[in-house]
Amino acid sequence: MKIKYKKMKFKNTLFLTFFALGIFFTSCDIINPEEEVPAYLYIESIDLETSTEEGSNSHNVPDIWLTIDGDFLGVYTLPALIPLLEKGERNIFLQAGIKDNGIKGTPEIYPFYKPIEFSLNLKANVIDTLRPVWNYREETIFSFIESFENEEHIFKELRIGEEAGSITLSSSAEGIFEGNHSALITLDTSNAVVEIGTLTRYFDLNNNGPVAYLEVNYKSDVPVFFGLVGYENLGSVGGVGLFDAGFVESATWKKIYFNLEQAVFLDQYESFQVAFQAFIPQEDGKYTLNSARVLLDNIKLVHF
Repeated sequence: MKIKYKKMKFKNTLFLTFFALGIFFTSCDIINPEEEVPAYLYIESIDLETSTEEGSNSHNVPDIWLTIDGDFLGVYTLPALIPLLEKGERNIFLQAGIKDNGIKGTPEIYPFYKPIEFSLNLKANVIDTLRPVWNYREETIFSFIESFENEEHIFKELRIGEEAGSITLSSSAEGIFEGNHSALITLDTSNAVVEIGTLTRYFDLNNNGPVAYLEVNYKSDVPVFFGLVGYENLGSVGGVGLFDAGFVESATWKKIYFNLEQAVFLDQYESFQVAFQAFIPQEDGKYTLNSARVLLDNIKLVHF
């Protein structure tokens, strides 16, 4: 056997050459394995579908949180082309992502939009284009929806400022987000700061946990802070302002989601007003503007 083995070794050089090449290419495949061709999901944007009782369908959902077959795959900024190594029939679970308090560095799942779940047959090198349509969760409580369509709106308590700073209703095309009117607050150097609150106090914001948000559409020449005014008991007056979030000036209409959890949960007041402060900033002791406008629309107080 040894002699035959030697003959094969020396006389069958062609066979050994191919054998060696086979080992070489196999080794290359191990070192640099062939890449798997992914499937793709493409999500350009999303829609929000609302009923009459849920108010405007305006939204600001810049991100998608993606889970497949129970495995969380990541957060994707829209529009998103998402490569997936998963193939075949898969369970897709999408959640709507917002920026808490409008801050880019605070991505969060918006808890009041119902997740979307469905099955999809993923195939290699095939792009499945999705346009998700969200709805509010059935258990969402709307303490109020203020669209400023008539003079009987709820933001009537002028806590700081002159009467000239009270809300009026804008009817000009450039001052309306949607519908027939939006709220208009006008400031000038003689009335540079206003604080306006709701006429109603709300007692149930922490009944089912601290999850509460304020949704606001806005367009503004100046910064505005939104928050709550807390009251310890029914007979309390004045209240304590709890303002820890706001927005800067914007020449175009935007939507923001204010997270009220800290004010509702940590401070443990019995009831709350919703309020906001608008002001003309100062630099070196001088106002940066002689006059300014703040436009607001579709303010919703939502919680569980």
